Amino acid sequence: MKAIVWTKYGSPDVLQFQEVAKPVPQDNEVLIKIKATTVTAGDCEMRRLQLPLMLSFPMRLYAGLLKPKRIPILGQEFAGKVEAVGKQVTAYKIGDQLFGTTGFGFGAYAEYICLVAKPSPMQGILAVKPTNLSYEEAAAVPTAGLEALHFLRKANLQPDQKVLIIGAGGSIGTFAVQLARHLGAEVTGVDSTEKLDMLRAIGANHVIDYTKEEYTNSGAAYDLIIDVVGGRRVARRLKLLQQDGYYFLAYAGLSHLLLGWWISLTSSKKLKIESSSQKKADLIFLKELIEAGALKPVIDRCYPLEQTAEAHRFAETGQKKGNIAITVAPLLTA
Repeated sequence: MKAIVWTKYGSPDVLQFQEVAKPVPQDNEVLIKIKATTVTAGDCEMRRLQLPLMLSFPMRLYAGLLKPKRIPILGQEFAGKVEAVGKQVTAYKIGDQLFGTTGFGFGAYAEYICLVAKPSPMQGILAVKPTNLSYEEAAAVPTAGLEALHFLRKANLQPDQKVLIIGAGGSIGTFAVQLARHLGAEVTGVDSTEKLDMLRAIGANHVIDYTKEEYTNSGAAYDLIIDVVGGRRVARRLKLLQQDGYYFLAYAGLSHLLLGWWISLTSSKKLKIESSSQKKADLIFLKELIEAGALKPVIDRCYPLEQTAEAHRFAETGQKKGNIAITVAPLLTA
């Protein structure tokens, strides 16, 4: 089968289009013919081994000291069709259209993957694909959609509360805008000029162009802030948070951990640095919202599998609107 092999740690050039052995499902596994996958921030961080909260060295020990050996193929999320099932599998049958995540094994940048039919949290999640999405759209849902859902649920978001989403035009941000609006919140999205029309189109009540406006001095107050940008300006953005409000930081460093500790001592504000625990029930919840027309993934562009390195390059420009999809198998072979 064709796959994108992760040959070294470094730039997108380390991703090589190669022929590798097609996997064979074990008794508790399904063999999935992957139709589409995505390029996530996590894929790019893994490729470079530039991970948050000092995880680079432990992950290098796991993946391979000098080059990746235990994880030869990247790719965290996918959509595809069941081609074979192990003899213990009863949850799925040949021909089922599925979507989900691969867990710590990665491996979605390939034509086929074997996954446990009833995975543990470390092994990802599987569910039947939404009927009204293409494979590319479905592949973009699990990782970012579950993160956005986690933040909103953890904050117990209520109707008419005010939400600020920093980096609203990216993968997590576009899901967070739609989910917060679905819950009845008043949503303000912050991003660059070229993404503002898209944010309005998906439901943002207000938009802020961070390239033209110093919004941290606005005096506005928000019940919930979702920050998928991070960086050095988190302390300034915290001024916009109401007392007892939640500030979720998707990408954090050691300084943010110290800031969170200080904020907890000096105020009732809550700075949270955490990720979602991937649960099938939550993915099915997103699927139901999608099929009801309340949620739709935003796809900036699609690349063929052999151009995955180029897709990584574009992802790292910061210019993408929503998600970047990789078409693994042409739809006319579906």
